[in-house]
Amino acid sequence: MPRYSEFKAAIFDVDDTLLDNKPRDPAQRLHARSRLAAVQAVGERRGIQELGMITTQQNLDAWTYASEHTVEAAVWNILRLAGLVTGDEANYRNELLMEIAALKHELHEHILRTEGREVPGATKFVRALADNGFAGSLAVASTATRPEIDIFFAMTGLDQFFPGDRIIAGEDVIHPKPHKEAFDSAFRTFGLPDSDRRRVLAFDEHPRGIASARAAGLYVCSITTAFDRQDLVRLPNPPDFIADSYAEFAMRLGLPVTLDV
Repeated sequence: MPRYSEFKAAIFDVDDTLLDNKPRDPAQRLHARSRLAAVQAVGERRGIQELGMITTQQNLDAWTYASEHTVEAAVWNILRLAGLVTGDEANYRNELLMEIAALKHELHEHILRTEGREVPGATKFVRALADNGFAGSLAVASTATRPEIDIFFAMTGLDQFFPGDRIIAGEDVIHPKPHKEAFDSAFRTFGLPDSDRRRVLAFDEHPRGIASARAAGLYVCSITTAFDRQDLVRLPNPPDFIADSYAEFAMRLGLPVTLDV
């Protein structure tokens, strides 16, 4: 892996890259819990018994196999499992989908405020980049909502490194990951020429995010918070570098910082 001095900027995903969404514990995953709670609440509110019967595993599978990296795509899969809609492509204007997605975002903000924690070493790693030439050259490419990102960044102090105009959130893109738009839009905030794309680090742990960053032509780094190394290596377009921790990233990049493994 090239040294940090060979790169000009860095772009980060948020969930499971900077924010610990507890991806290894299906029963505790933050987004999964808020999504299932919203599904069950709307089911009770509307008297739709099928929604109350959605299991934890079905909820997880709905996200895993969603065609796009969005809450709406996962909710659509849940509605399909419940026999309430048909078709592979999510209808983002479906009334039931919009109601569940809106409630999910509302519930998730509370969970985030009470249980949100960083991936170990994430803030110190970002700070080390900022202290070693990347100040003003850090951006976000995420499908999380802007309020969710703002809450987490304020909690951890990450807001000082990522100005608002360099945060590409879910509301800012037309085409969610795996489309390149999120990472491409974040890259363009730097004002760099296209010839520098491979000199920009892109951090994302999910195959859909990795595909997005690869399509944007960036140098893709993936941390094994949610997927095993062998799963990432087997992707059609795997990351350029895979690490098990931010300590490993710091060491391989040659950053002058000590992080706990």
